[in-house]
Amino acid sequence: MKRRVPIYALMAVLVLSACNDRTSKRSRWLTTGDPERGKIALTSYGCVACHTIPGVRGSKSLSAPPLIGISQRSYLAGMVENTPENLRFWIQHPRKVNPHTAMPEQGVTDRDAADMAAYLYTTR
Repeated sequence: MKRRVPIYALMAVLVLSACNDRTSKRSRWLTTGDPERGKIALTSYGCVACHTIPGVRGSKSLSAPPLIGISQRSYLAGMVENTPENLRFWIQHPRKVNPHTAMPEQGVTDRDAADMAAYLYTTR
């Protein structure tokens, strides 16, 4: 017997994919970055060693806060207002934002910081 997928299930998939596309476009506009490149950069800079990052393979660490729902947060690092500029600056120079942070300076380029911010703004 064939199983039919209820129409509401198909509609939910379409709505969620549209939301993801809309979120990605908004993220690109806010940060001037590319979320897909950002996802790769988060791995290549070793962010996964300390953070759990939704959608990024190998990121199951709890040494640092999980990087989920960044776009919903009022503050970054509990210190500065959550703006695209501040997120990029935090990614590049965490010790200038909070000298006591354990997050290391990684030498993140401007382009990579924008891309990483773009990806992080898409996480939910």
